[in-house]
Amino acid sequence: MWTACLVVLQGANIGNKIPLNKEETTIGRAAGVDICLTQGGVSRRHATIKRINDRQFLLIDNDSTNGTLVNSNNIKNKILNDQDIIGIGDGALKFIASDSPEQAYYDALYRQSQMDKALNIYNKYYFLTKLDDEMVRSHAVGNDLSLLLLDIDHFKRLNDGHGHLAGDAALILIAGICKNCIRKFDVLCRYGGEEFGVIAPYTNQQQAYMLAEYMRAQVAKTPFEYAGKTLSITISVGVTSYSASDMHPCEKEWLIAQADKALYQAKQNGRNKVMVFNEALCSALPA
Repeated sequence: MWTACLVVLQGANIGNKIPLNKEETTIGRAAGVDICLTQGGVSRRHATIKRINDRQFLLIDNDSTNGTLVNSNNIKNKILNDQDIIGIGDGALKFIASDSPEQAYYDALYRQSQMDKALNIYNKYYFLTKLDDEMVRSHAVGNDLSLLLLDIDHFKRLNDGHGHLAGDAALILIAGICKNCIRKFDVLCRYGGEEFGVIAPYTNQQQAYMLAEYMRAQVAKTPFEYAGKTLSITISVGVTSYSASDMHPCEKEWLIAQADKALYQAKQNGRNKVMVFNEALCSALPA
């Protein structure tokens, strides 16, 4: 099951896919709106999309200066149909319903636009959007979802001692090992710097721990050859998991914070380790 979404057709960030997974999604140029459009003709809080149910979404013009268009017609409010074109100022968005046959096409197009070209894996923006999608999907069908955050141990020491090109080569090696470890439905992304994220749908805590431990072991046993030297590289991994009944589907920040605390605990415990989030162990760690 896909999540209904908007696709940017005109304006900044063409091709971006924006999931409609909130009860209300605000559109405008003001700080704090859900979808910020910076092009001309956009009011501060131009329009709102209200979620009626998984298949029905109501677009409301908030008395904007230049009006809101759907398929070139000025509207005050309108139930959106699959592939409707929404005109807001100089920008254009396309509504894609959850059961639209175009979902797969736009997802593939979006994935290609959100690749980290250096490592040939997805970037942080895609990671955050995909995590939103998977949390909505998990909540709808009732499956478990897990998140892994990992980074390279002593990465700064590697850069300082052998140069930034060595660090770049290490990142490429780690990305390749992790891609070979994950399953076809898992999603590997570069979360930032030397840190990676793995979104693991249909995966409970024990399964996520086993996946993380397998990745850690594969990295630890793989020699890193650089400039005629054989170097040792290890990773630390933080794991968290939840069942769909445990939480609201949109709180990805909650899941990321738990995985990050578990990763911090793995570092504190000596690195080259996997830690599963545990409230008792992690409650004293920095927020």
